[in-house]
Amino acid sequence: GGVGKTTLANTLFKKISPKYDAWCYIDDLSKIYLDLGVTSAQKQLLCQVLNQGNMEIHHVSHGTMLMKNRLRHLKTLIVLDNVDQVEQLEKLGLHPEYIGPGSRIIIISTDCRILQNYGVNEVYNVKVLDETQALKLFCKRAFKSKDIPKEYEELTFDVLKYVKGLPLAL
Repeated sequence: GGVGKTTLANTLFKKISPKYDAWCYIDDLSKIYLDLGVTSAQKQLLCQVLNQGNMEIHHVSHGTMLMKNRLRHLKTLIVLDNVDQVEQLEKLGLHPEYIGPGSRIIIISTDCRILQNYGVNEVYNVKVLDETQALKLFCKRAFKSKDIPKEYEELTFDVLKYVKGLPLAL
């Protein structure tokens, strides 16, 4: 946590979503499953992708059938953030063959095994910043400058050591 997965996904989504016919960003799939259940996650996905206000999904297989029938002709971008169990992906009923050519599903998780078990094609591991990058980001944010004010040098290096290159902490 804190490495910037959600921030990176959000920025990427905003940048590339106009290149798609339809798009969906589910902010916290884990929470939706926990609080509201599978059909609510399916409903949120379909409502966003199809740009419809309210859809009735009576059971999981109904939601899966709707995805299969309604999305296969659309070039779709789907981002699923905070996936913490492979079962969430499996029960959602969204399979790559159910969406149109050129579509992409981006899954954000802190656990690479979830992605591997689900059969994700490519995994991007967000890296922590090295010392130079961390210092540059910290100075830009904390001091609105490229340089450390003399009176904050020791404190700056203490902070950098403490946060260990995590961009969100910086």
